[in-house]
Amino acid sequence: MKKLAKCKKLYLSTIIVPFLAAGLLFNTTPAISSGYVNYVTDSIEIPLRGNPGYKYRILRMVKSGSKVTIQEVNDKGWAKLTYRNRGRDFVGWMPTSMLQTTPISATLLKKQTEKTSRIEKSLNQLKQEKETLQARFTTATEELSTVKQQNFELEKELQSIKKISGRSLEISEENSQLSLQINQLKSDSIIMKEQLSQASDVVQRQWFLTGGGVLLLGLILGRLFRMPAKKNKWGSL
Repeated sequence: MKKLAKCKKLYLSTIIVPFLAAGLLFNTTPAISSGYVNYVTDSIEIPLRGNPGYKYRILRMVKSGSKVTIQEVNDKGWAKLTYRNRGRDFVGWMPTSMLQTTPISATLLKKQTEKTSRIEKSLNQLKQEKETLQARFTTATEELSTVKQQNFELEKELQSIKKISGRSLEISEENSQLSLQINQLKSDSIIMKEQLSQASDVVQRQWFLTGGGVLLLGLILGRLFRMPAKKNKWGSL
């Protein structure tokens, strides 16, 4: 029995001492009040006992980083807590030195790694978009430079044409106006020709009527002033 008790104490010491050292190493904050959510310290597994003390039976081994809810804390540094696993609640005792108010570093590291991965993915996408936009910007800049050069050359050609032609643009405008005037005169000439043609027809009709009237008048006068016929002298015989 004595050997068994010694072995038990040795076993407890080998388990408790590393847990205490881990609590000091990670600078854990002991849970000092009830009703708050705490986390099991960053160790491998911590025993959940039936009563406050290392001599009591272990109900379950709780994995590092598991979330527990504290119900009460006694004056000997033991916390009564509830541990939920696979839809089942386990109530037991655990030293407050094995508890801390923040998630363990492994959980935080995992979250930070996932966050960093998301940020790196977004950063890579932004880099690709930046490269695409940079390529488009370079192409647009080259095209703009080409257009500016072409515009400059066209401006030079235009200035040269203006110097050579002198008043060619003004003459062109005058020619356009003269063309309009000529077209207007042609239209007026056509109208006058039609009017003259109509007037000629009227004159011809008037002359025809006048000639007919003179002829008729002559016939009438001839009829009125016709000389009397001579008598036949042969009848006197």
